[in-house]
Amino acid sequence: MISKVKSLITLIVIFFQKIYDNFYRIFAGMPTLKRSQITANLFLGSQYNLLGLRKMKALGITAIINMRMHSVYSEAQYEGFHYLHLPTVDNTPPPLDVLIKGADFTDAEIKAGGKVYIHCRQGLGRGPTMTIAYLLKTGLTFQDAFSLVKKVRTFINPRPGQIERLKQLEQYYEANKQQQTTI
Repeated sequence: MISKVKSLITLIVIFFQKIYDNFYRIFAGMPTLKRSQITANLFLGSQYNLLGLRKMKALGITAIINMRMHSVYSEAQYEGFHYLHLPTVDNTPPPLDVLIKGADFTDAEIKAGGKVYIHCRQGLGRGPTMTIAYLLKTGLTFQDAFSLVKKVRTFINPRPGQIERLKQLEQYYEANKQQQTTI
């Protein structure tokens, strides 16, 4: 009974946070729930507007990965950002090659001294999935990567298929690491 009450209270709090976030997004250009800094060079969140792009520049973000199906801004509006669009249907897992491409892009950008912002519409499923994919590439286990992201952005909600795909990616990186040590 107590756990059900706690769960209901948490849902109510998240609901009101989302309402506040949507109003804030209209006036400030970036949602409050959006700017979750996972590591010093890795940010995760939701869609932004043109004012939000200026704020990201001020934060030192140099690259953006968009996991939404549609790119809401033209390439010219991303001037100054490295940009990767990996269209993924909401609530579905990106293919393994898409996760690898995004993780490689993030890895290269961070190794070059940049900061990466990964987003989907709300920053609940597709964006966290790509963020965890990058963390797997760095050598973290799925559980450690998921826990790190969840600790910072408590309301993430990857779907079961997305979690399964991430576990497949973890196996891929583990097998790749083993092959390199035997060579």
